[in-house]
Amino acid sequence: MQNKNEVKEIMHSHKEQIKEMGLPIFLGYDDNNQPLIVDLAKVGNILVGGATGQGKTNLLHAFAQSCFYTPPKISQGCIVYYIDSKGCEEFSPYFDIHLNTIEDIKAHIDMLQERIVKRETDKKMSRYPIALLIDDFDHLVLMDKSIIEKIVSIAQRGPRVGIYTVLVTARLEHTILPARLRIEMPTRVAFRVATTIESRGILDMPDATLLTRKGEMFFSHNLKLTRLQTINVVDDNGE
Repeated sequence: MQNKNEVKEIMHSHKEQIKEMGLPIFLGYDDNNQPLIVDLAKVGNILVGGATGQGKTNLLHAFAQSCFYTPPKISQGCIVYYIDSKGCEEFSPYFDIHLNTIEDIKAHIDMLQERIVKRETDKKMSRYPIALLIDDFDHLVLMDKSIIEKIVSIAQRGPRVGIYTVLVTARLEHTILPARLRIEMPTRVAFRVATTIESRGILDMPDATLLTRKGEMFFSHNLKLTRLQTINVVDDNGE
């Protein structure tokens, strides 16, 4: 396992780059071994797809650490929600709210919907961003299909008031990811998949079948495709 403070070092060594960002997150290293940090407040909601065991959960941990380690003078006090419907992740100091039971998940999603309504009437609240990280969304949907419409609502209305959703799934069929949800996820991350059909389900192109290493991914935003390698920030028993 690599040093868990690597994300901290990256965020602090790139203070000048991230000081104008609303919610900076570190994705990985490009082909020139340069770190890619993007502003979640600008790229919007992110759909992360790929086969099991390729590093999707690890990426969510890197996102959470990015928020945690953003220098205080830059950070606007981001709150990180982490939804783990399989209940297999240990609690981490990088998550402000860690939810792993269906009852808690549904209750907090309802509260987030209410918070969106409040933020729509009080714009000052939007200065404090919220990152909603949803792991294994496909598993969550199988537990309760009503969750889809609630996440669609949050993904649609949230970015306008500082609430951003990062959704991870290994399954991409329309019963899990209907078109009305996909359209609210303009930015995509694809880890290795077995078929071009699966790749197109994430990227609208077949490139994700070309990835060869664990943790290797394509980041797609505004029609630009970047090949990246994540760093390992969780134990080997994580995904």
